[in-house]
Amino acid sequence: MPTHDLLVIGAGSAGLGCAGFAGAVGLKAALIDKTAKKFGGDCLNYGCVPSKALLHVASLFQGGRDATEFGFQASGKADFKKVMEYVHGKQDVIRAHETPEFLREEWGVDTIVGTATLTGPNSLEVNGQTLSAPLIVLATGSKPRQLDVPGADQLKIYDNESLFWELDELPDHLLIIGGGPIACEMGQAFQRLGSQVTIVSTGERLLQNDTPQAGKVLQEKMESEGVEFIMANKVAKFNSSTEAQLRDERPGGGNTVGFTHVLAAIGREVRTEGFGLEAAGVEVREGKIVADEYYRTNVSSIRVIGDAFGREMFSHGAEKHNFDLWNNLLSPLKKKHSLEKFTWVTFTDPEVASFGWTKKDLEEKGIEHDTEELPLEEDDRAIAANYAGGHLTLYLSKGSLFSSPKILGGCMVAPAAGEMIQELHLMNTLELPLSKLTNKIYAYPVGSRINQKAARNRSQGDLLNERNKKLIRGWFRLRY
Repeated sequence: MPTHDLLVIGAGSAGLGCAGFAGAVGLKAALIDKTAKKFGGDCLNYGCVPSKALLHVASLFQGGRDATEFGFQASGKADFKKVMEYVHGKQDVIRAHETPEFLREEWGVDTIVGTATLTGPNSLEVNGQTLSAPLIVLATGSKPRQLDVPGADQLKIYDNESLFWELDELPDHLLIIGGGPIACEMGQAFQRLGSQVTIVSTGERLLQNDTPQAGKVLQEKMESEGVEFIMANKVAKFNSSTEAQLRDERPGGGNTVGFTHVLAAIGREVRTEGFGLEAAGVEVREGKIVADEYYRTNVSSIRVIGDAFGREMFSHGAEKHNFDLWNNLLSPLKKKHSLEKFTWVTFTDPEVASFGWTKKDLEEKGIEHDTEELPLEEDDRAIAANYAGGHLTLYLSKGSLFSSPKILGGCMVAPAAGEMIQELHLMNTLELPLSKLTNKIYAYPVGSRINQKAARNRSQGDLLNERNKKLIRGWFRLRY
C-alpha cells in the first residue's frame, strides 16, 4: 500500500501550491524540503520578497535626494545592518504562514524536513524512511548560474541567494554582471542606498525580453542616479580581488573595471542533481528535466512544475503550472503549457511590465499585427508627477471599421506599470476587443488613463480616414 496519495519534493511556490490543494481536498500529501528555512522557496528566501523590501527602503533614500531641489537636506549612506533587519523582518512575517508546522496544522499536509531521494517511479527515501505514492511531483526549483571565468574562484562572488544572507556591509563599489531584472533591480537599489554601482552586460541593451524603448528609458533613469553601464562587454577574467578584465563584444578590445564587491546576475538553471532522477528513470537533457507541455516527464507517475519545469521561472508561473496540473489530473479537458497570456514585471523605478506575445514572438510565429506606441510625455499625471519618460507599447491584431482589434501583448515603462497594465493583461487574457476601453470612466488624472488614450487613438485612427470623415461631415450636416 502506498504511504501517501501524493509526494511533492520542494516547498517553494510550486510545491506549496500543489501540496496545499491536495491537503485542502483531503488527499494525503507529503511536502518535503531540505531545511525548514527552505519552506517558502526562492521567492521568499532569495527573490521576490527580499528584493522588493530592499527596493522599498532604497526608494525612501532616493525620495530624500529628490526633495533637495525643494529645500530638503539629506545626505549619507544607509545603515546596512538596519536595512537588512527590515528585509529579514518582512520575510519573517510571510514565513509565519509557510512554516512546516503551519502547513501541517492548517493545511493538513504531511510536511517533512530532510533530503528526498527518488528510489523508483513511485517511491523516495527521506530521513531513512521510504515513502510511496501513485504520483510524485518534482518542484525542485532552480539555482543561480555561476560565473565561470579565470580568477573567479579567488574571490567572493555573490548571487541573488547569498546576497541577502551573507552580505554584511554596504559595498563601496558594487560590480554587477548581467543586464536582466535582477541586475537592474539590485543595481538601482544599491546605488540609492549609497554604493557606487557598475553594471557590465553582454547585451547592447537592458532587459532583452522587454521592448528596446523600455530598456532605454530605464537605463537613462538609472544613469541619472549615478549607475555606470558598460554594455556589449563581458568579464573575461579577474586580475585581482578588486579588478576585472573586460572583453568588448564589439571591435576595439576591453578595459578594466575596479570594484569592492561582485554580484553575478547571469540567469538561473534547473536543479537536476541530488534527488535521484537517474534512479527513477527521469530523463535529463541539456541540463533540464525533460517534460512535455502537460508537465509530464518520461516516467508516467512523475510530473514537474515551477522552475524545475525549465520555462518561465517566476512564482506566478508556478501558480499557473499548479492550476494546469490539477486541471489535467482531474479533468478530461487538458491544459497545455503556454506563454501566450503570460506577464512579468521588473520592479525598478520606473517599473517595466510586459504581457502576452512580444514582438519577437509575433514575428517568429508569422502573426500579422499592428503596433501602437504611446509616450507618456503628454499625459497629465505623468507631467504633474515628473515621469514623462514613460512609454506604452501595444501589439494589436488587425482590426477594421466594424471590428476592433484585440490586444496580443504589450509593454509599459512607468511608475507602478505592473499595476497599470493589469486591465490590459485582463483584456489580453479574455481576448476582449480594445474598444471596450474607449468608454470606460477613469477618475482624472489616474495614470492608467494612458490605456484608454491608446484605445481611443487606435479607434480614431481606424475610423477617421478621409473617406469616413467625409461621411461623418455629410451625415452631421444632413441632420443639423
